[in-house]
Amino acid sequence: KELGIGTAVSLGMFGLLADFGWLASFFSSWWVWLIIVAGWLPWLIRQSSAVWLAWKINRQIRVLDRQTNTLRGTLTSLEAKDIAGQPLPSRERSDDRYELLAKLQSILKTAGFESITILVDRVDEPHLINGSADRMKAFLWPMFDNKFLKHQGLGFKLLLPIEVSLFLQREDKEFYERSRLDKQNLIRSLEWTGESLYDLANDRITASNSKPAPSASSPPNTETTPVSTDSTKQLAPVKLKGWFDDAITEPELVSTLARLRVPRHLFKFLHRLLVEHCHRYTDETPRWQIGRETLQSTLAVYMRDLEAYDRGLGTG
Repeated sequence: KELGIGTAVSLGMFGLLADFGWLASFFSSWWVWLIIVAGWLPWLIRQSSAVWLAWKINRQIRVLDRQTNTLRGTLTSLEAKDIAGQPLPSRERSDDRYELLAKLQSILKTAGFESITILVDRVDEPHLINGSADRMKAFLWPMFDNKFLKHQGLGFKLLLPIEVSLFLQREDKEFYERSRLDKQNLIRSLEWTGESLYDLANDRITASNSKPAPSASSPPNTETTPVSTDSTKQLAPVKLKGWFDDAITEPELVSTLARLRVPRHLFKFLHRLLVEHCHRYTDETPRWQIGRETLQSTLAVYMRDLEAYDRGLGTG
């Protein structure tokens, strides 16, 4: 609209001056320029306002890297009446964001989505964070707001590295009053029991040992091949206990796995244990079960590495 007004005024002035034969005095007549500028003034005002608003919004949006000119083009593509009164995030306050969030929820409800579940995991892996505890804190701390965490229709599950817990222990009273972590079902250290890890390892072994079902697209085997009776026998299911010497009891194995705390460390340890066991024997003199000495020595080395990782001195 404003662009049309400016263009119409400019073309009208050119046509009027050409009609009266005054084009020669076009550049020397100040009043002609004044009329043209007045015609373009609404467009200039709107563009300047859009640039100023886009600059303020771009400063407040921290999760997207958008250019001010691109955002200005988006704003000017909308009618002024559509932008007026909208809660644009252009100020240092959270009310606009909560109102925008409520608008998003109302749109999702019309599509049949009654609630939103937000899962936060692997915050230490993006290249901009790259395992830095300070950057993880800068990313997560704005979320620790009781008003946000208890927002109607939102559910959060935060699976955070242990380094975040160390920052939480050093926070002041004002932070805890704002976040109210005592009402957020906070679990400072997520640890599995030895029995759970033992069952998980058995489930992984069973899944790895099971044969896949024949594909429906594979052609049937029409050839008649003699099959020995030994190959048709049902093999006994392989369990984790079968990996170890008979002198190692199941309760002892469960208590050993309990020290690993989480599945990630469990499977890293089992991999290291298998590699260490294979390195100790040759093909001519193999041993098919892991002995107590191998288990204890590998566990001691792994626990030392794990303690270094907990102190932030290792790779885990």
